[in-house]
Amino acid sequence: MADLDIIIQDAHVVTARDVLRTDIGIADGRIVTFGENLGDARSEIIDAAGLHIFPGVIDAHVHFNEPGRADWEGFETGGRAFVAGGGTAFFDMPLNSSPPLLTVEAFDAKCRLAPKATADFALWGGLTPFNLDQLEALAARGVIGFKAFMCDSGLEEFPAADDETLRFGMATAAGLNLPVAVHAESDEFVRRLTEERLAHGLTSARDWLDSRPIEAELEAIGVAL
Repeated sequence: MADLDIIIQDAHVVTARDVLRTDIGIADGRIVTFGENLGDARSEIIDAAGLHIFPGVIDAHVHFNEPGRADWEGFETGGRAFVAGGGTAFFDMPLNSSPPLLTVEAFDAKCRLAPKATADFALWGGLTPFNLDQLEALAARGVIGFKAFMCDSGLEEFPAADDETLRFGMATAAGLNLPVAVHAESDEFVRRLTEERLAHGLTSARDWLDSRPIEAELEAIGVAL
């Protein structure tokens, strides 16, 4: 086939249904054909004999914690692990950086750091009572959507979205054609069960899990719906 920039030869190509031993033709940065004897490439021929080729992973929920908390996991170390595991694009969550991604200034700061991950990326913006006036500006900057916690996030600078905040944020996001992702746990439900267990000295990992039963999630999902 003419006008191929790159040909990857003799690869084991993993699809949803099968593993095919075939060549891959690439033009203008896109896979355009499979088959044998694709001809010559204008730029490069890659010998992939004995190698498997998988679709790239897109992870819509990672925490690379920069700026401010790179010691937890930063773009550079997290990105290396992500790429080594077959990742090609990730969507970074807004809450664990310091400051969290609640403003256009925080968006710009994270954009300057994210290329250290050496993978394509998008950024979630936060939805909290603190930044309802920033949602449209964040959308214009390019956030992939908005993330809200329906319970304590564990970080004072990223407070939970109460019902009014969630309602306003969802309406705004709908007008911007962007999704809202929610951490769906009933704060009241979880807080009560947690206090009961602490009062009885129940502090094991099992006790922690028991303080967050499926009913706490279902109640929050009902509120979100």
